[in-house]
Amino acid sequence: MKRTFTLALLAAASSAGVAPGQSAIAIGGGIGTTGGVAEIQAQIQPWLQLRGGYNYFEYEADDTYDDIAYTGDLDLTTLGAFVDLHPFSNSFVISAGAYFGDKGLNLAATPGQSYEIDGQIYTPAQVGVLALSAALEETAPFLGLGWDTTFQGDGPFGFKFLAGAMFTGSPAIDLTSTGGTQSGNAAFQQALANEEVALQDEVNDYEVYPVVQAGVTFRF
Repeated sequence: MKRTFTLALLAAASSAGVAPGQSAIAIGGGIGTTGGVAEIQAQIQPWLQLRGGYNYFEYEADDTYDDIAYTGDLDLTTLGAFVDLHPFSNSFVISAGAYFGDKGLNLAATPGQSYEIDGQIYTPAQVGVLALSAALEETAPFLGLGWDTTFQGDGPFGFKFLAGAMFTGSPAIDLTSTGGTQSGNAAFQQALANEEVALQDEVNDYEVYPVVQAGVTFRF
């Protein structure tokens, strides 16, 4: 997918109307709330650019939910495809597109003491290993605005700043138990299901992930 989008950018740029001696293709790198960013972009018209990129973000997460301590990873590594509009044909930009790929939180807990799950007390041997995942939508639309000087001026270097929102949808919670003496027990499974519903209710309002990025670009 990444290769296909890159070829599309190159093809579009080859027919773009730009001043003699100026390239319509640029690459860039940056950092932000989506992690490290690597991008390629093409100017189609002074007011229109296409942009594709790769965002790498993996973070070791430690958190506590309902008095149970979990450890694991937050993974927001994605591919992105965007249309950038410059309504005044200057550096001000309005950007719309989407982030693609698996995104979410994967945690595990091995209780060292008895815990309360759905109002019932269970020992570590009964619980075993708890696994908690919070999966986000694979396709997350994006809308933002900012400042991009990539195709402004005569120099090859540009600066970019974007702020906006990734619409991830509510995380889908999944809570499972393995290796415990009660892991296969119907009553315990129902308690886990009730706990899962309670956690889902807590995160249902978290549907937007803030995006802030800053970086530099190089025009060939």
